Amino acid sequence: MRHPTVRGTYYEMGYHDGRKRVKNGFRMPTSSEDELAFASASEAEIKRVFPEILQEITGLADACDVPYEQAAAMLFNIGVSKAEPKCSILASFVDSEVLVGRNYDFFYSFKKYDESYLTCPDKGYWSLGQTNMPIGRDDGMNEKGLAIAMTGVQPNARESRPGMTFCVTVRCVLDKCANVEEGVRVLTDIKHISTYNFLLADKEGNMAVVEASSEKVRVRKPQKGENFLVCTNHFVHPEMQDMENLSARNTSEWDSLPRYTTISNILREYNSKINVAIVENILSNHSGYVCSHQEKIKLGTLWSIVISLKQLQLFRAEGHPCKAKYRQDPRLINALNKRKTQ
Repeated sequence: MRHPTVRGTYYEMGYHDGRKRVKNGFRMPTSSEDELAFASASEAEIKRVFPEILQEITGLADACDVPYEQAAAMLFNIGVSKAEPKCSILASFVDSEVLVGRNYDFFYSFKKYDESYLTCPDKGYWSLGQTNMPIGRDDGMNEKGLAIAMTGVQPNARESRPGMTFCVTVRCVLDKCANVEEGVRVLTDIKHISTYNFLLADKEGNMAVVEASSEKVRVRKPQKGENFLVCTNHFVHPEMQDMENLSARNTSEWDSLPRYTTISNILREYNSKINVAIVENILSNHSGYVCSHQEKIKLGTLWSIVISLKQLQLFRAEGHPCKAKYRQDPRLINALNKRKTQ
């Protein structure tokens, strides 16, 4: 996993990151006419919600010596295809601890693209986030003590619609939102291109899962008497069931329900005793397929993170958490401490 840092204006972040990529052999992929058209149709929504990111894309395109439209098409079409979604997320609030855990499960062939970015925009919140694509993020936490992570959901027969893809959406929340309330406001306002879960938690113990589709969005909070939330790769809110391909839950390789049940039951068992070590153990667990090893399709956990929001601490296992050690990534804390002295 690479550990880049980007800082400055949005254009500067895109340009400098692009130059590093080019030096490492990166070449911007070409896009089909359909992809270019979809990106063009999505741009108005992205400009409305997160116009700054268009400058970052311009910087990336300039660094790679390609037209802006080619770079935008690469980013705005992520999530349009029906890739296999296999990720697990949890959040738990116990007294002085607000913890978020997340396993990112995907095809092993993507491991070579894994990155953990320290992102320091001139006009935006600083954050630490993981991804395997330029500019976008799959999960992370920002300097205000807000964490967000996403999971994919198999959509029903409806086609993807122009709007914001998940990686731009996560990046938008990290850069612009200070707490769960602000994050939920953004996520319920935008047009989503497909079906996703977004789990948010902040240092005050607020948490929510936003279940999103191109047609409607619903928010769920912890059930009465519970201090945690879990999301895997299916919708839980009863009003979102018609947005999901429910038959996919019954296929031989579908493990979203077992993972959701396993994590929820363990969190109920520990209740007020939850801590970082317990979350690490949950994510390393093979019962319920939480730590994923689907060798037949060459898919598994590429990274795992545990976040302590009150302390702004992020612990990451790069690879299967049952084998790789969790190590603290102090870059965000160090950057914020340095900023205070300047």
